[in-house]
Amino acid sequence: MLEYFQTQLEEVIEEAAPVERLTHEEHLECFFYSEAEAADRLGIHRTTLRSLALAGKAPVEPIPLTDHRRVYRRIDIHRLAGIEP
Repeated sequence: MLEYFQTQLEEVIEEAAPVERLTHEEHLECFFYSEAEAADRLGIHRTTLRSLALAGKAPVEPIPLTDHRRVYRRIDIHRLAGIEP
């Protein structure tokens, strides 16, 4: 009986499409927008979004990666822009 299930499992594995592994940066892109992407989704210029974020007046909270690079949570941008996730 165990051999039967082992054979079935091997057949399923053989038929399954190979899974591509995401790089760390690609994985992060699933959850975050760059400053330019976030501004584009919100319909404003990226410098406007950056100015608001640096002044603490942005409608969404930026996540600083470096002194000059910020990302924004995709879900927050979608909520604010009225886009379905």
